Amino acid sequence: MKKSLFLFLSLLPLLAAAQKTYTISGKLPAVKGEAKAYLVLFKEGAWKEVDSAEIKGGKFQFTGSVDEPQGALLTVRQKGGTGAAAKRDSKDFFIENSKIVFNGTDAISTAKIDGSLADKENAEREALMKPVTAKIMKLQDEYGAKTADGAYVKPLEERKVAADSIQMLVKLNKEINQKFAETHLNSFSGLYTFNMYVLDSKFDPAIAEPLFHRFSAALKSSPIGLRTAEKIEIGKRRQTGSKATDFTQNDLNDKPFTLSSLRGKYVLVDFWASWCVPCRAENPNVVKAYNELKGKSFEIVGVSLDYPGSKAVWADAVKKDGLPWIQVSDLKGWKNEVALMYGINSVPQNLLIDPNGMIIAKNLRGEALTEKLKELIK
Repeated sequence: MKKSLFLFLSLLPLLAAAQKTYTISGKLPAVKGEAKAYLVLFKEGAWKEVDSAEIKGGKFQFTGSVDEPQGALLTVRQKGGTGAAAKRDSKDFFIENSKIVFNGTDAISTAKIDGSLADKENAEREALMKPVTAKIMKLQDEYGAKTADGAYVKPLEERKVAADSIQMLVKLNKEINQKFAETHLNSFSGLYTFNMYVLDSKFDPAIAEPLFHRFSAALKSSPIGLRTAEKIEIGKRRQTGSKATDFTQNDLNDKPFTLSSLRGKYVLVDFWASWCVPCRAENPNVVKAYNELKGKSFEIVGVSLDYPGSKAVWADAVKKDGLPWIQVSDLKGWKNEVALMYGINSVPQNLLIDPNGMIIAKNLRGEALTEKLKELIK
């Protein structure tokens, strides 16, 4: 009997998610006059109003369905409103196929949400991170402060110490997310956290994949489960010891360049963009490495994540920074096909490929870049 009860309780999150439709009810008794509520979802890469409902007698309701829980926004607009009603009145939450209730007074932004398990669990996760995030923001405000003429208030050495502290706090937040995922293996929120925050821009697939396989079979076969599995497989493509996936993309002269044409050389594939301040700051180190090692079976391929219509800006950045190596881009920004192929979602990043086409190092920076290259290339 106890075993059956435990099994039933463990399946409750999945049973709740199995409901086919959602009903969102709102109560805002202090909202008078003409007012409407709008449901906003992220679709096809943009936030879109998918439904609206008039607020009558302080009440409104939405019905519909979603394929899986997802982030959403509820906005209230009052015609001729004053005070709180005249301001942007909205609240973000996780929508799922369940009975969700918003209870407030005169503003949706301060309303209490009940009925969404995904939203409840996400709020619990955010509460764990809140004090750590507050410390990060305080350090950033204090040590990033500048005078009217743009000079930093704090000296360089103090800023470096603060930066180290921020990195430790960022690591702590990642550990909180990791622990949350590990303790919510039957929950959408657990897999969502794993996908969004544990599988960050530099995650190690060898470490991440075993945890993924601990999630329930139902979650792994869900839409987010399939996306997570794909994300891990893409991450493997940039792992040390993996064979570099070949690609072809046009250079600044609109001529196609293929990575495998450099087989037999050490190749640094450098992901960057003209708009990326850290990338531009790192470029002098890349130039130094190139100048010291060019002609020694070494080449660099810059893959720019510049956006449509910005070819001239990209070319100008190459000229200003003095980057004499191969430069390619499809000018699709974050949707650059090579970046997507390798799962690159932050820049700068780089991959070092040996003469046999194998990835042997990644994300080499500063002096470490030149030293590693000198070690390999004689």
